[in-house]
Amino acid sequence: MKEITNLITVNTRYSKSKAARILVRSSYECLFMDFTRNQEDFIREIARGSAPELMIEEMEQVGLIHDPEDTHDYWAARPLLECLPVLGNLELYCYRDGASPLLSRDTAVRTLILTAKAKMGKIDVNEWKDVLKDSIFTSLKSAVSEAEYIAARAKVRNICLDASREVLNSLSGHGFHVKEIVVDKPCKPLDILSAKLKREMFGDEIVRDEEVEHLVREHIRFVDMSIELGYDRAYWQWSSRDKTTGDQ
Repeated sequence: MKEITNLITVNTRYSKSKAARILVRSSYECLFMDFTRNQEDFIREIARGSAPELMIEEMEQVGLIHDPEDTHDYWAARPLLECLPVLGNLELYCYRDGASPLLSRDTAVRTLILTAKAKMGKIDVNEWKDVLKDSIFTSLKSAVSEAEYIAARAKVRNICLDASREVLNSLSGHGFHVKEIVVDKPCKPLDILSAKLKREMFGDEIVRDEEVEHLVREHIRFVDMSIELGYDRAYWQWSSRDKTTGDQ
């Protein structure tokens, strides 16, 4: 039976560093990274020894990296990119659908507008639910093709970065034995709200308006911390707070 181990990380350099240490100490035949398929050749060049910053510049020049959010993704992933050349003959793929970044940017813009309104005290629960549910629905639609991409290329022992639950469920349906390693658990307020809304979409939970308002206010607190401390440090402090309080 084919096996796939999924590493759950958050989008910070310290989390990706821990994932890189796991990769270096492990033995797998295939690595599936959560970059888009049209970025695969560039990531493979890094694995062959090209400097990450040069490949990132080339992706910017050909339009595969568009904005500061994309650049942050690569800055956070730098420890993973730097470890690729030492992973030997491991086969490397990028499994995400090419449309994912465009859809993610649309969600980010809509979320930014709602965040600005919320900072002024205007929280429209329905608008927040619509934006996040649209993002969830898009992820669900991509899951089938992402799972098929992985399944068609996987060997016996495989490792993947941050595949969604739907991708893993689909791979299980393809006969894979699925394992997960939680490197860091996503705990931002909007991560928690999205998880609740996904359960609501499947009829497993009802998300009350008060819960939405509370998590949006927590989101504003996190945004303010990120502006003050920087994203990585803010995330670290936020996750440490949750471990102390048990507020997951």
